[in-house]
This record gives sequence, C-alpha cells and structure tokens, in this order.
Amino acid sequence: MGKERENFSSRLTFIIVSVSCAIGLGNIWLMPYRAGTYGGALYILLVTVFIFLLAIPVLLLEYSVGRGSGQSVANHFQVLQRPGQKWHLASYPMIAGNYLLLMFYIMICGFALAYLGKGITGQLIDQSPEYIVGAWQALTGNPLQSVGMMVAIVVLGMVACYFGLRKGVEQVGKYTMGIFFILIIILLIRSVTLPGAYEGLRFLFVPNLDAMREHGTFRIIHMAMGQSLFSLSVGMGSMAIFGSYMNKERRLFRGAFTVGVLDLGIIMLCLLMIFPAAFAFDVPRTAGEALLFITLPNIFNHMPGAYIWSLLFYIGLAFVAFSTAVAVMENLTAIGMDKFGWSRKKSTLINMFLLIILCLPSALTRNVWAGFTPPGFPHLGSFFTYLVMEIILPLGSLVYVFFTMSKKGWGWNSFLAEVNTGREGWKFPTALHFYVKYLIPVAIAFIFIFGQLQRWVLTPRGIFL
Repeated sequence: MGKERENFSSRLTFIIVSVSCAIGLGNIWLMPYRAGTYGGALYILLVTVFIFLLAIPVLLLEYSVGRGSGQSVANHFQVLQRPGQKWHLASYPMIAGNYLLLMFYIMICGFALAYLGKGITGQLIDQSPEYIVGAWQALTGNPLQSVGMMVAIVVLGMVACYFGLRKGVEQVGKYTMGIFFILIIILLIRSVTLPGAYEGLRFLFVPNLDAMREHGTFRIIHMAMGQSLFSLSVGMGSMAIFGSYMNKERRLFRGAFTVGVLDLGIIMLCLLMIFPAAFAFDVPRTAGEALLFITLPNIFNHMPGAYIWSLLFYIGLAFVAFSTAVAVMENLTAIGMDKFGWSRKKSTLINMFLLIILCLPSALTRNVWAGFTPPGFPHLGSFFTYLVMEIILPLGSLVYVFFTMSKKGWGWNSFLAEVNTGREGWKFPTALHFYVKYLIPVAIAFIFIFGQLQRWVLTPRGIFL
C-alpha cells in the first residue's frame, strides 16, 4: 500500500490545510455572483444553514473514512469494505473528479498569477473599462501565455508536494492562508469605509424576498445546498486524504466543525470585501472570471490608492488559488502512492506530466480551440465545472453517507467508533443517527435530481447561474 504515512504536525496545520483545500476560488469566484443573483442576505443565510446541516456532516464522514482506512480515495473504500463488496468502484469517478477539478482550476490559478504580475507593474491602473476587457482578452487569447502559466502552476504545485506533507504542503498552506487572511481583512476595511458602502452592507444583511418570487423558492434552495457542498469540497475524496493524515489522539467532530466555520467566515470576509465596493461605485456583480479579472480591476480604479489595493488583492488571490491547487495535487500524489505503491518522488513526477497533458484543453479552449465547445456550455471549463459540481459532488456525497451508515457498508458503529476515537475534542451525538442516515441522503438526492431537471429540462441555463 505504499510508503509509511505522514501525519500532520499539529491540529492547527490540519485545519489550515483543510480550509485551504476547501475554500478554493469558490468563495471569491462563484459565491458573490450567486449571492447577488439570489437575494443577498437570504441566499447567504441559506448557504450558512446548509453548511451546518449538510456539508459539515458529509465532511465528517470523509474524514472518518480517511482516518479509519489510513488511505486516500484510491483505497479507502477497499480497506474498509467487507470481502466481496464493491464500494471501491466508487473511487474511480471520485479520482476522476479530482483531475477534472484541476483541469479547469489550474487555469484560473494561472490567470491569477498573470494578474499578480499586472498588479506589480500597475498595468491596469487608471485604465478604461474597455482597456481592462482588452487586457483580459489578450491574455486568454495567447496560447503560449496560457500554456506557460498552466505549466508553471503545475510544476510549482508538484514541487511543493514533492517535499512532503510537513515540509511542502503544510508550509504552503500556513503561509499562503495567513497572508491571504491578513490581506482580505485590509481590503475589507477599505471597502466598508467607502462612501456609499452602506447599501452593500444592507444587501448582505437584510433579506430580500423578491429573489424568491423571481427565481423560485426551490431553485434558490437548490443553489444554496449545492454551494455548501462545493464550498467545503466534499464528495470526491479530496478532504478524506487529510483525515488519513490525522493521528488518533483527537476526535474528528470538532475539527470538521471548525473547518466549516472557518470556511463560512472566509465567505463572509470575501463578500464584505466585494459588495460594499461594488455598490459604492455602482459596478455590476458578475461571475467567475469576469468578476476577478474585469469587474474588480474597475472597482480598484475607482478607489484612491488603486495601485496598492489592486496589488494586495492579487497577491491574496494568487496565494489562495495556489494553496488550494497544492492541496488537491497532494490528494493525487497520495492516490499514486496508495494505489500503485509509488514513492512520493515518482508519484509527483508522473502526476506533474499527466496534469500538464490533461490541462492543455483548458489552456487552449479560449484561443486555439475556441471554436470547440460542448453543446450547451460556453467553454470546456464550464463543462468540467458542471461535471464536478452537479454530478460528482452530490453523487459522491451520497456514497459516503450510504457507506458509513449502511450495514452493507462500513456501518454506523464503525463510523461512530472512528469519529469518537481520541482523548480530546467533541463526541459525535448518537442522537444524530437518524438524521445522517435518512434525511441527509434525501437532501443530497434533491440537489442532484433538481439540478439535472433544471439544467436540461426546466429552464436550461449556464452552470454559473
């Protein structure tokens, strides 16, 4: 089963690396647009509720399976299942999900790196909105630049994984998350003190029921439920790996709860950074790449001291994007070590070359391959996002629930024994058995079924809506 397994150096580093994997760009990239579209405070409240009621319990299941098996998603079902059972077959789409996630995510990291360079040189400062759009199009339309940025992120990430859990992944997580947190606080303070910021704060904290009437109650609830799973990256084994690196000294419930609370806290910090400034300067809320690389530069250009605010943001963006990429790459490194018995060096090298090849379509989809788009999707990145968010995450979450709760899987007693192993931390309440076993699967099934109906039958729309 590979080499002797490393452990985190402390509970704090376990939480930091878990949070760095969970937050990704979802909190900056997707959450602001959905909050702006689906009612501001109302949508934020629903996401908050579902992080506690849905995402944190599934995260705890992943951690328990990871630590109970001492393996990544490559083998954790196989180690824990009974002879003759086939739960291990679920590992393959989950592994594919980790690769799919990086196949579009690494390109976003590359763009963040490029905009860090623009922030340092001040290239976008005091420029017109048309110039800023043109700069974005010039960057994405250049295949050599796109491929070069992608390769740089893959190589740097795999170098961090090469040095191991403590000397590589932990160090990246600690320093990048620390810097990101400090910078986001500074930017937040500037945003909320701008003239006209009050309307943005009101939007974030006073529910607006008009969104319910415009978009429909079930659609908004569905979006908030899916956002909660995506925000904590549960359902494809990318969090289970960190459970496998945990020793048996502490119970798992408190750690999962802490990661969920910190993730929610960072969501609020990002929203407080963006919305007051957007309302102050009457800049439209947009999604994904348009938000990060077109809308925000325009916001910064309205601020006194635009250079420093722009630079601080893109330093933080580049750091948090890279930290998340490294955390997922560590999962792929562990998969190679667990599944094939490779050394860490061999696994990082093989995955480095494999990722470079797999990420080429995303690097070329806006330039050389711009004419090729999957039916119903604007580009390959949106298609990969759909596969991860709307299919793999909910179905994978269902597998973890059924596996840990069913007598035909690992079972409730085994889960409870593992999650409560340790001298410190909270015990998982046995009274939640019925809730986790029966109600959570119904909620996750709703996410998947309603999502497919909404996407293909009811009112087909882009994945980011």
